[in-house]
Amino acid sequence: MIRDKEKWDLRHQNNPIPNSPLELLSQYITQAQKGRALDIACGMGRNSRFMRDNGFVVDSIDISTYAISSLKDEVNINPICVDLDTFSIPKNHYDLICNSFFLERRLFPSILEGLKKNGILIFETFARSDNESHNAFASDSSHLLRKNELLRAFLDLEILFYEEKLISRNRDSHTLALVARLVARA
Repeated sequence: MIRDKEKWDLRHQNNPIPNSPLELLSQYITQAQKGRALDIACGMGRNSRFMRDNGFVVDSIDISTYAISSLKDEVNINPICVDLDTFSIPKNHYDLICNSFFLERRLFPSILEGLKKNGILIFETFARSDNESHNAFASDSSHLLRKNELLRAFLDLEILFYEEKLISRNRDSHTLALVARLVARA
């Protein structure tokens, strides 16, 4: 855990902070009933702030003390510094769960259980590509989804949107990465 914590503290300190929320979150936030939201691996809180600004009380979790400290004085955001390898999501607790560019497969069942009836899941992360140059954003292939893995993991939900597509990770970059994107309702 210490190594992960230090790695993410440095990454958040040294990389530009995206200001805009995840595109899927912007597009589908109105599908969720206002209430409690969970931002998994929230980083510097771009999605947490957006959810809060749209009427949610947000639990924002991340391993990075540096990232979590940026949220400590935010109204209606509950920053929680925790190792996601051991975190448990409370059952039937959230109207909206957002998982942005983080993959911990062990959390899949508790994400399902953590959604309230009609709760919305928004999930986007990197996927394994047949073209190795498109796997550049994950140093370990275990952090990449397999083809349709995200879709299969959440088939018990009503799938509102799903795609796997190549994206440019940075505006200035011509490097492409394959991502899996899902929106589903409990």
